[in-house]
Amino acid sequence: MSRLPDPASLVHGTGLSSNSHLQRVLVSELARLAELPAAPGPKRAPQVGPGPFESALRRDAEARGGAVIAEYKQASPSLGPFAMGTPLLAQLQAYLEGGASAFSILAEPAYFRGSAEHITKAVNLGLPRLYKGFVISEAQLAEAETSGAEAVLLIARVLKEHTSTFAQAARARGLEPLVELHNLTEVGFAQAAEARLVGINARDLSTFNLGVPTAEPLRRVFPEALLIRESGLATPEDARTALRAGFDAVLVGEALMRSPDPQGFLSRILTDLRTEVP
Repeated sequence: MSRLPDPASLVHGTGLSSNSHLQRVLVSELARLAELPAAPGPKRAPQVGPGPFESALRRDAEARGGAVIAEYKQASPSLGPFAMGTPLLAQLQAYLEGGASAFSILAEPAYFRGSAEHITKAVNLGLPRLYKGFVISEAQLAEAETSGAEAVLLIARVLKEHTSTFAQAARARGLEPLVELHNLTEVGFAQAAEARLVGINARDLSTFNLGVPTAEPLRRVFPEALLIRESGLATPEDARTALRAGFDAVLVGEALMRSPDPQGFLSRILTDLRTEVP
């Protein structure tokens, strides 16, 4: 396995403005690395083929016509602390009862008020968990492994030509890499990583402005991958529209955290989805 690049070189080589949301988060994570212990060797068996995260999404996508990754986050760079104090386990239980296939849990503390400990605390609910962070180092992959996460987010816009190396390092720790693309110019990075889970973020990560991705271009390039629409899904109908447009799964975060009835929100996405005519 190739050695991972220096995290500072990744952060300083993004080409993003120092004032962009993404760059500020990356600089913060670079500083946090000094607080993390040196990464130990992998403790899990390597991940080969579909793992529990991918399997759960595929199962529900086939059975229901779409799967939902329900996200827990208390803040964001653009919104600030919009959901601080939301009880973790009560929120995740509502997601479970609403029909979520998997959890996405923020691990970045400074801007998203996340924690790897939140991932660990969710283990007894039984759904697979995504370590949602801004991975630039082996130490963060070790943190994801230690937390018990089944999957880890890898952002191609940040990792670029190193995406494949990070995907290999994730799999070596028993983690399923979810490779996130911002636009189609990053497709080659996901191809090189042999990504089985491919997400398209509906936001420009440098500004968090919304875009309008479609599944068709990705499906042509990744005919066997599980395609996930991320961000910008404000209502159950937004999520249903994405699933009807060809995505296998959607990731919903802010809207669920703001909803007074997250269980009902999820139920409205999934009810009778399979019987709909596109």
